[in-house]
Amino acid sequence: MKALNEKAMKSVRFIIIVGIFTRVLNFIKETLIASNIGCCFETDSYFLAFTATTLSAEIMGEGVSTSLVPVLLKIEAKEGKDSKGYYINNILHGALVFSLILIILNWILSPLVVRILARGFVGEEFSRTVSLMRIGLPMILFIIIRTVYVAYLQSYHAFRAGTKSWIYYNLVYILYLLFFNRYGFHGLMVTGILASALQLYSVIPTCREYGYRYEGILNFKDKYLREFVVMLMPMVIGISINRINVVVDKSVASTLTLGTISGLNYANEIVQLVLGLFITAIVTVFFPIFSQEYNREDPAWVRRVMRRGLDLILEISIPATVILAVLSHPIVKLLFERGEFRPEATLMTSQALTYYALGLGSMALVLILTKAHYATYDSITPMIIGIVGVIINLFLDLLLSKFMGIKGLALATSISTGLITILLIRDLNRKVKVIDIHRDYKKLLILLVKALLMAVLIRVTFNMLDRILIDNIVGEILATIISIGTGIIFWIGPKILKYV
Repeated sequence: MKALNEKAMKSVRFIIIVGIFTRVLNFIKETLIASNIGCCFETDSYFLAFTATTLSAEIMGEGVSTSLVPVLLKIEAKEGKDSKGYYINNILHGALVFSLILIILNWILSPLVVRILARGFVGEEFSRTVSLMRIGLPMILFIIIRTVYVAYLQSYHAFRAGTKSWIYYNLVYILYLLFFNRYGFHGLMVTGILASALQLYSVIPTCREYGYRYEGILNFKDKYLREFVVMLMPMVIGISINRINVVVDKSVASTLTLGTISGLNYANEIVQLVLGLFITAIVTVFFPIFSQEYNREDPAWVRRVMRRGLDLILEISIPATVILAVLSHPIVKLLFERGEFRPEATLMTSQALTYYALGLGSMALVLILTKAHYATYDSITPMIIGIVGVIINLFLDLLLSKFMGIKGLALATSISTGLITILLIRDLNRKVKVIDIHRDYKKLLILLVKALLMAVLIRVTFNMLDRILIDNIVGEILATIISIGTGIIFWIGPKILKYV
């Protein structure tokens, strides 16, 4: 157990380190798009088409990966590691058939999909979006097949290849934007196909190192395949809460001011930076451990790890929320405002970021709480709660966007995600007492007061530095970095003093 914990922590550190590099590359990609193209109706078409193309594949792919890991661990426990090779090839070919069907359906239904996701698109904007979506459909195949191989590796607690594959993915985009951007948005969509293909190819050699050998197997009667399919659909809905909410936001945004979709996209990228760097690393590594220990009937250990995981997530997400909410405008300005990305786009994006940030903690908690349900083989509850959350988000989007515009869309997502978190905690507490509000309310109150003090400190520090430092890009960078650093020191200072 101790050796497994040490290996897990090493994997978390590796994912975070590589994740930082990956996110840097991703932001370079996003800033190149923002700089070269800006925030206009053409970028709205591209981002909507990319979302429409990859949405079903990413949701299904994540569902495949999440539901496949517990089944593979169960096979290993009952029949040995060698049996996993047969099963993974069976799933691989099933996923291949499903991907081809999904591509055909998306091609036929692409006008309807765009109508649903972008109700405000008409004429040239609508036609361009449909065209771009159809060009990018081969990405579906590469995304889904990759998740099968990644799940195989995760069943061995091997996470490095899957993590590093995102580096190759972003590098392909950056090379295109730097040297081949003359082909426009159609070229950018083709680049997505090449990036996804390279990402898939990069994980295959590591699978072979862990004993994988390809075999032409397709057996729909296999009992584990049926068990996998039964688990898959509820999981697909449950794990896609955050993503679906963002898509709903973009759909309603298509009826608002031009550039609103792009502003939401850039703001969401910043929020995903925190989720991708820290929260995803924790959840990715510990989910196989949760499942493995549950199979060994050790719920007490799962409970201890869950409480520790929740504490870590709160310690990361609360200060991140404060930083993004208080410094949203200077952060967006430094990251994106150049070239065609004008001050009005900065204002729109920073407004969305402020209200998205309010839901950052809930988004993080949803990830780990959902996986905790799956570790107990409960895929139905997250699905039901997820459906409720999407309905609430849509209702709030339509209501708040009328009065608050882009801010209302982001706020609706934060509110609905918060309600989802409460429902997930309430249900999980019935099985594993992870949060006792009567016992933990003092701790939560202290965190809230500390967050408010941190917000005041960051705002005061930034305002002072903004007046003192030279009014140029260097001064803005220094003011932002020093303000963030001051807030972080205030937040973690007491913990550091314990070791001094």
